[in-house]
Amino acid sequence: MKPLVAFPEVVRAAAELGTIIADAADNIELAGRLPEAIVERLTDSGLNHLYLPASAGGPEVDPISAFLAVEHLARADGSVAWCAQVSTANSWQIAALHPAAVAVMQAAPASAMRFSGSARPLGRAVRVDGGYRVTGRWDFASNCLHADWYCGACIAEEDGRRRVRAVVMPIGAGRVIETWQVTGLRGSGSHDFAVQDVFVSDEFVSAGRHLSSQNSRLYRQRLTMVVNWAPTAAVALGIARGALDAFSVMASHSTAGMVDVPLRDRAEAQQAVGRASAMLGAARTYCLDTVAAAWEAADAEPAELDPLLAEARLAIPHAMHAAVDIVNLLFHAGGTRSIFACHTLERRFRDAQVAVRHGAGSTSHFEAGGRVKLGLPAGAPFW
Repeated sequence: MKPLVAFPEVVRAAAELGTIIADAADNIELAGRLPEAIVERLTDSGLNHLYLPASAGGPEVDPISAFLAVEHLARADGSVAWCAQVSTANSWQIAALHPAAVAVMQAAPASAMRFSGSARPLGRAVRVDGGYRVTGRWDFASNCLHADWYCGACIAEEDGRRRVRAVVMPIGAGRVIETWQVTGLRGSGSHDFAVQDVFVSDEFVSAGRHLSSQNSRLYRQRLTMVVNWAPTAAVALGIARGALDAFSVMASHSTAGMVDVPLRDRAEAQQAVGRASAMLGAARTYCLDTVAAAWEAADAEPAELDPLLAEARLAIPHAMHAAVDIVNLLFHAGGTRSIFACHTLERRFRDAQVAVRHGAGSTSHFEAGGRVKLGLPAGAPFW
């Protein structure tokens, strides 16, 4: 089944940015952030907030269109794609806010729809009149250097119970703590973000009743992890596609080992490219097809939808791990040439290793999926 692309304009916009992003990739890594010109292009084209509701002025695209757009970005540079997919995932949260909060956000400057955030409840929210007092420090705050809003999960103690509350705050309400000295995805600027005793009104606290009032299936709670993690898989696969591009360029004019023959003329290099291409095609098709199947069945009864969701939840981490295997294969096939920054393969090697550390790539999903396949409860949240 070939998934239908409902929003070709965002896919086209991402593809058109490819050359500009690739030309800036070295500087992005050195600076540890994206150039403002690229950030503005991402914002103007909606690529920073693909899941923002149409009612909030967003593109509200389907997960297949989001996947393909982010994949194009990642083929050019992993950090740019990572910022875009994190911002997009957090833009989804706006669907769960009170309309009054959305109106405040819409009244802000047009560029104020860029997001950072974390679903890990590392904040503490204390109930006060009209809202919460929030204190917390979240790590892995990707895109925080370019965001206008931060979506942070908090633990709140209310009525003798501990609940997780997701709050949305202006990025200026807190501070960025520079901690992002890492192996790969260096340009994503995934530092820590901290707030101290910040008041967040009730309107800026996510609520299921607001989410359920949305008409689009994009905001169906059962699809949450598939919708939000499909672009994460797209980053990994785009990095792998970029690694194939880099290897092809390198192989056309480089030799390796003791043989004065271009890599592309050597059987072992040809085999590596053939295997990597097949691996990429298989993982990508599995991911796209299963996400599309779950998306099309969004309104089906649980007996029909649940197996499709489980399949997509397996395909997403599989794609991310396959991407690492692809890049590893090419990196080793390139011999000593692979370690030189000028060929860009080594950056993609590092970026792939970091991307797969995201929760979407956790091997625990294979265990949960295996349990489902064996007729057992998944034994994991959000399955």
